[in-house]
Amino acid sequence: MSVFETDEAVLERLKQLAGDRLELTPEKMEAIRPEARIGEGLQFDSLAQVTLLAAIEDELGFAIEFEDRERLQSVSDLVRLIRERATRSSSCN
Repeated sequence: MSVFETDEAVLERLKQLAGDRLELTPEKMEAIRPEARIGEGLQFDSLAQVTLLAAIEDELGFAIEFEDRERLQSVSDLVRLIRERATRSSSCN
C-alpha cells in the first residue's frame, strides 16, 4: 500500500514534512486541515510555502510546476495534486 493511497495518508505525510522542514509549533501543526487556506489560513509566508513545496518535490521525486502552484489555494488542493502526481508517477514505472 502506497503512503499516498488515501487523502488522510497524504495529509499525515504533509504534516510530517511541514513539521520537519518548517519546525512548526503544535498549534500550527493542528491548523493543517483540508479546508485550511495555504497562505492565510496556515499563516505560511512565501518562503515557508516554497520550502514545503520543495520538501514535497524531494519526497515524491517530481517537480510541482508553476501552473500547479498557482492553482493551489487550500490544503485539500495540495493533497489532491500530490495524489494525482503520485498515481501518475507510479503508473509510469
